[in-house]
Amino acid sequence: MRSPRNVAAFYDPTTRIWRGARTSPVFNPNQSLGELVLNRLAQTPTAIAQVSADSGAEVSCGELRLRTIRIAQALTGLGYSRDRADIIAMAVRNGEHVAPALFACFALGIPVNTLDATFKRDDLGHMLGTVRPTLVFCDQETIGEMSAAMEIAGIRASVVVFGKRVEGFMHVEDLLVPTGVEEEFVPVHFEDASTELAIILCSSGTTGRSKGVSLSHSASIVSVTGLNNCYPNDVILCFSSLYWYSGFAFLLLGTIFGAKRIITREPYSPDLALDFINQYRVTITFFSPATTYQLLKHPQLHQSTLASLRVSICGGASISGDLKQLFERTVPHGEMCALYGLSEAAGAVTSSENSTYKQGSSGFVKPNYELKIVDDAGRPLDIDQEGEILVRAGLCTFMGYYGNSEATAEMLDPDGWLHTGDIGRVDEDGLLYIVDRKKDIIKYNGYQISPTELETIIQSVPGVINVCVTGVPVPGNDLPAALVVKRNDEANAEIETVIVETVRARLGDYKQLRGGVYFVAELPMTPSGKILRRGCRDILVAMYNKEKVR
Repeated sequence: MRSPRNVAAFYDPTTRIWRGARTSPVFNPNQSLGELVLNRLAQTPTAIAQVSADSGAEVSCGELRLRTIRIAQALTGLGYSRDRADIIAMAVRNGEHVAPALFACFALGIPVNTLDATFKRDDLGHMLGTVRPTLVFCDQETIGEMSAAMEIAGIRASVVVFGKRVEGFMHVEDLLVPTGVEEEFVPVHFEDASTELAIILCSSGTTGRSKGVSLSHSASIVSVTGLNNCYPNDVILCFSSLYWYSGFAFLLLGTIFGAKRIITREPYSPDLALDFINQYRVTITFFSPATTYQLLKHPQLHQSTLASLRVSICGGASISGDLKQLFERTVPHGEMCALYGLSEAAGAVTSSENSTYKQGSSGFVKPNYELKIVDDAGRPLDIDQEGEILVRAGLCTFMGYYGNSEATAEMLDPDGWLHTGDIGRVDEDGLLYIVDRKKDIIKYNGYQISPTELETIIQSVPGVINVCVTGVPVPGNDLPAALVVKRNDEANAEIETVIVETVRARLGDYKQLRGGVYFVAELPMTPSGKILRRGCRDILVAMYNKEKVR
């Protein structure tokens, strides 16, 4: 075993397994999230826990604790409980009452299924039919789709509305009535929190129908508190809703470590991100690489605008060398941290920092995680050999896909290894490199082409703001095609020529953009800024076919 570059990541050449250091959890994992959150909030009652950028409303830790208890007591009064095997679904944007509603469920031991508030009825109905909640929290804008989704799922659940009041529905503020016995409330305690379901997250759904990723209270506590580069004087900005693991994780991270969270119901935009960072002196951000590019290329950006930024955390895709260099030029005092992870492993599996970054890498395996690379037959591969990434997450391993044992067995093998479906390699220093998703690989004339490789090259072309490369299916083949967002002052024909010539100069013949280069005002993206490849592929196919008809 050896420790590469003085970092606590170790390689066993016999088993070909990489592992992080073995460390003890920061907080006791054998408790409910409700116990942990209420205890931490009680320690700093006057500190500001969250600020709504939409209204300017500030909520102290003491007030957040009080609201959590009141909602928990109201839900109990309505008959909801762990003993009744209730599940509560939440399809809400990041409004003022989201945190106490979530924490109240944890305090009662009632599992929560977090849904995307922008889902349409079919996707909502799919998850509702899988989880079958007895109570739904949703935004007033989602009422119509949610009602239709419940009919599709064949369930009858009560609904509590967030946002504006809607006639005929209970409102979340109805659950905040003072009881006079708030200090008598005792959150649920478990004998074994690792076996108790806390949250059902949706798998990202970028390539297919979402599945319910079940995480225990213990897994949530250990994974979130492992991201402990967070302090009481920090200010956190994360646009992700609770639908995303990042939204859930950064809500818990800020609350548990006493940082101030800036919340908004609005989806990410570079303008909003820049405004919030400047106005609230944000110190920690979580964005995808694509949205970080947008921010750093903002025409009104200058170094003083990001003077408060201490750490920029990037997840959802690998960080290119160009992005890293752009960040260092723009925010020379800050640190960009790359994360690679998956909800099934309760978040980040690897991470990198300035001192350990190498171009294109996603960092070293984190403490208490294990990682190996295997070939198609499941045989472990050696250093710098490409294959599927397998992860063993210990206490952070998910409990399975809710109601889907077949998919669980495909993801989690009997030895505890999670089969990520990602292709990668680990170099001699222990740094992980993500090559691509198995299912995103473009196959042309028998060759396998990485969309990420093409995207990284195209992203380096001046004037390109964002790009997604997918294969356009033709008989017997996939043709690589690029969907590009460019600056408005760039002519289509000119920048298309530069893109094509750049790819031709840097890559072999079989990797050329035979499907074409097409321009759009924006790419289909999730609310948290993750590119929807399926949506991009649909657009590219339509544009390719239209061009072919001409």
